[in-house]
Amino acid sequence: MSVADTAVIDKIFLADKDGHSATITRVNPDTWLVNNKYIARKDAVDNLLYTIKAVEVRSPVGKNLYNNTMKLMAAKSVKIEIYEGQKILKTYYVGHPTMDNLGTFMYLENSTVPFITHISGFNGFLSSRYISNEAEWRDKAIFRIDPRTITDVLVRDFLRPHRSFELKRQADSSYTVTKLEDKTPVKPLDVTKVRTFLSAFRDTYFERLDHAISKKVRDSVLAAGSFSEIRVRMEDGKEKMLTCFRKPVSQGSRLQIDFEGKDLPFDYDRFYAIMTGDTSMLVCQYFHFDRIFKDPRNFLPGKDIVPAQQRFE
Repeated sequence: MSVADTAVIDKIFLADKDGHSATITRVNPDTWLVNNKYIARKDAVDNLLYTIKAVEVRSPVGKNLYNNTMKLMAAKSVKIEIYEGQKILKTYYVGHPTMDNLGTFMYLENSTVPFITHISGFNGFLSSRYISNEAEWRDKAIFRIDPRTITDVLVRDFLRPHRSFELKRQADSSYTVTKLEDKTPVKPLDVTKVRTFLSAFRDTYFERLDHAISKKVRDSVLAAGSFSEIRVRMEDGKEKMLTCFRKPVSQGSRLQIDFEGKDLPFDYDRFYAIMTGDTSMLVCQYFHFDRIFKDPRNFLPGKDIVPAQQRFE
């Protein structure tokens, strides 16, 4: 059932009975793509590779459980194909946990019986490690950029134009910040604040993908227009653009009303965002993005003079 040398694996295909499938492809020793679209979560890849290597057969399924096990696996299981190049190393099906949750039913293709499997020393079942849903594989990083490679950042605030600015790296590695509203430079710059701002692009994540959003709500959100855009350009000429939209208040919103008891106009904790070249509706937290939604005056020396919070103004 196991593959002893996972270093030779360069592709893994997983599919479930609900129509989900994910092909995880190695592009370099540290990076895998899911369905050739997104970077796959490193923790999930490492967990799966470890499982592929460590899984052991605890026992074959006995005659008394055979029919019921095969029936359940036919209805709900994940098929996994493990590749080295074009060669399939293993194909098996991952089913449900045993009654004690310490084993997992699996069926190796062309075997005569299914098996109860486990990982020695691990008290739990293994089904959850075989992810077939693309969204669950997707790495949540929006910006994972070495700040030293950033040449310019543009932050547009469509609701408060005075907060729109462009930060640029100069030939001598110094920086300039210009207010977009009146094209005036912000100076003198506090270098530490510039570096702190740029460091936000090292690790900025979305919270989750909103698969449940209805077409009506999505269309309404997009029709209302974006409140902000963030564009980051790197030394190699590549750039990333994030467009941000207000998220309507929902049952899951932490705040539903303001201090006067009136309905809030939008969710004060989360917003929607779309990356250029992608249609996925990302749910992001203002708390995390307050590092980027800056007032340009906050690059000046001294204390921040305006709260850098997108939602409360």
